[in-house]
Amino acid sequence: MTTRTARAKRTAPRRVGPPLTGPFLKWAGGKGSLLQQFRELMPESLEGRGYVEPFMGSGAVFFDVIQTRKPARCTLLDANADLVNLFVQVRDHLDALLPLLTQHQEAHNAPDLPPEARKAYYYAVRAARPPAGSLEAAARFLYLNKTCFNGLHRLNSKGGFNVPMGSYRRPTVFREPALRAASALLQGVTIEVCSFRDCERYIADGDFVYLDPPYEPLSSTSSFTAYAKDGFTRDDQTALRDLLERNAHRCTWMMSNSATEFIEALYQRPGMNLEKVLAARSINSAGAGRGRIPELVVRNYGGDAATP
Repeated sequence: MTTRTARAKRTAPRRVGPPLTGPFLKWAGGKGSLLQQFRELMPESLEGRGYVEPFMGSGAVFFDVIQTRKPARCTLLDANADLVNLFVQVRDHLDALLPLLTQHQEAHNAPDLPPEARKAYYYAVRAARPPAGSLEAAARFLYLNKTCFNGLHRLNSKGGFNVPMGSYRRPTVFREPALRAASALLQGVTIEVCSFRDCERYIADGDFVYLDPPYEPLSSTSSFTAYAKDGFTRDDQTALRDLLERNAHRCTWMMSNSATEFIEALYQRPGMNLEKVLAARSINSAGAGRGRIPELVVRNYGGDAATP
């Protein structure tokens, strides 16, 4: 087991070529700024192997992996049913989803719309409860994501979305070319609502699994988002570690988390390789919370850990 800080510059060349398709959502803790470092830590190829992501989020790592590592199959899982529904609708019913997104975008950005009227529209959509699993629910989710404060996803104790409206002048709710590119990449991808505790049934021998759980807070005041209405506790963090340890012999996995004493101690286990990367942080409202901070990457390969 080794613990070291990733070098600012590595010998591996950076990828050249046309831009890759990326996520169509904003997401607190999204991994867009870490993709280059992650590429240098992941297997060079996943041909003939499956890729499983139990905490889908915005799918930033998935979109990168499917275009650069060519896995044989992909499985995206998440406990957030509304998020999963959006990805399913983008995959399966994009042509029917686009008119609903257009309605939201045009209503929110209507010329000469008084600020109070725009605010009223946002909060009316936020208060709405479209049928679960519907196109309307998917359009609402993406609209709120692009117009709420900092793209946060936070739920109250009753499971209701409660993030206030952001102060954007003319936010772009969607870009059709980006959604069509994402839809094409999602074809054939398994997308399911699933708690991480139940994800083992989706993992086959030899798969590569990337996990991006809700991070352990850096301080008692920094955890202002809720991944699900019940949050993500230290018991959950420990259960995740146990799951990874239990499956270390049958799959290759990589997990990212905050570099706190608790998380580092949790993964100081035989066969686990700890490494730190530098992440750009931009969702903290306090200036002191912005900038590049270390995050922890744990793998069951690399360093002193043998590749399964």
